[in-house]
Parts: sequence; structure tokens; C-alpha cells
Amino acid sequence: MKETNEIKESKLRELWSDFQAKPLSNWVLLGLIGLGVVLLIGGGDHKEYAKKTIEQDRVNPRILEINQESDEQSLEKELTETLSKIIGVGEVRVDIYLKAGNRNVWERQTRISKRVNKDQETLQTEESSSDELIFAKDREGRDAPVLKERLAPEIEGVVVVAEGAHDGRIRKMLTDTVTTILGLPGHRVLIIPGNYRKE
Repeated sequence: MKETNEIKESKLRELWSDFQAKPLSNWVLLGLIGLGVVLLIGGGDHKEYAKKTIEQDRVNPRILEINQESDEQSLEKELTETLSKIIGVGEVRVDIYLKAGNRNVWERQTRISKRVNKDQETLQTEESSSDELIFAKDREGRDAPVLKERLAPEIEGVVVVAEGAHDGRIRKMLTDTVTTILGLPGHRVLIIPGNYRKE
């Protein structure tokens, strides 16, 4: 038994010596084997995770409605605070109407391949393309799709009811302020005089 162990040890030493004699090719082979093992163990569910992540952007309409309402409310609050600081405006109420809320655009990789078939008298070109999401590790170490950009909400229009809007100069300042802040054309902004007298 002792002889068998010694024979095994000598064979292992001999293999190790042979392995070290051809370092580059063997190390490359060993690295490829290790990479294969890692890919087999770690791969798999990133497409499912990406599908869930992207589907969160297409969640049920009620959740989108809630997000859209919160976008509207935060924009309305900020705009109301800004407009109320203009001299002569007085009390202000702002209503913003969104066409769509915030949206995520995911980074994608498009692969295009061309294949040319030459028959006896004809030349045919076949082109195929595939569009795939690009993944990176998230904070939890899972593969997640890469966010390219988050699109701001699309604003349909704005209504401003202001106490001082009966004055043409104030109305012009309000319109200019809203169009500048939100990047809207003037025809999407309606300024209405309001009556906020306390009785």
C-alpha cells in the first residue's frame, strides 16, 4: 500500500513537472477550464432577472398611474413655489397634465450578420440581426440590464391659476417662466386669473 502511494506521488510529481515544462499552453488550458466551470455555475438566470426588471417598467396600469401622479405632484409643487415668488403674482395654483411618466431606456447591443449565397447564376444576400440587452452586475451581485437613460415625463400641458394674472405683464411673466422651466411651447401653457380673496 505504501508503495502504491509512493508511485502515485511520483506520477503526480512527474505530471506537475511536465505541466511546468510547457507553462503557456497549459496555463491557458487551465484558465479556460476554470472559466468554463465559472460560467456553468454562475450563468443562467440573468435573462429571467432582466425580464423581471424590464417588466417592472411595464407594471400594471394602476402602479404607473400612481407614479405618474407623484411625478405630476412634485412638478406642480416645485413650479408653484417658483411662481409664487414672482412679485405681483399672489396666490398660485398649478395643474400639470402628463402624457407619460418617467420611462427607462435600457442599453442594447445589435448584432447584424450577412451571408452571401452564390448559386450557379444568382447571388443572394441574407441579412439577420439580433437585439439583446447588455448586462452588468448590480449591487447584489446579480446580472442586471444596464440603464442607458431615464426619460423625463412628457408634459401635455400646464394650467396656472394666479391671483395677479389679470395684469397682462404678470400673465406674460408667468407664461415665460413656465415655458422656460418646463421647455414647453407657449400654446401648452394656460394662465388664468384667480380670485383668492379671504372672506
